Amino acid sequence: MYYKIFSCLLLALSISGCSVSNNAESPSSSKQLDAIPLELTTHLGDQQQFVEGDEIQFLLSLGQDAYIYMFYMDASGIITQILPNANQPSHFYSAGYFLTIPEYENLYRFTISAPFGEESVWIIASDQSITLPESLVSLQDIRNTIKHSSIKAYGEYALRITTRARSGL
Repeated sequence: MYYKIFSCLLLALSISGCSVSNNAESPSSSKQLDAIPLELTTHLGDQQQFVEGDEIQFLLSLGQDAYIYMFYMDASGIITQILPNANQPSHFYSAGYFLTIPEYENLYRFTISAPFGEESVWIIASDQSITLPESLVSLQDIRNTIKHSSIKAYGEYALRITTRARSGL
């Protein structure tokens, strides 16, 4: 199965990532959360370009075992949940370097397609597995819900990308 949403995701992109501060103290409570170290890149590394129709594979570095939630925001601002999903409902990952998403045995791919422009991919890690309410419509709401559901540890990382159409089409 091919996900057009990710098709939009990376087309001739310039990639940059940023770790987002854990702000260990949760605003709604006084609990302190340990940071879960994580980083996201692609199979081509940073500052690579993808062209329309290319497939992309993400590589996750994870400092401790965690439940991973992955979201994609396309150039038009539409947010799509990537992990967990129907093809990969298990979203528990053991600590390690260069863990692949998607896992090809799960029979889905991310293919570059329109819309093009500034986009982002968010990885959020938690010590808890939760079901997110469908009513969450912003990345801030999603991040806050996962963070407040975490008991001991939380982390997040944003990969910013720019996509464009293939020349000569």
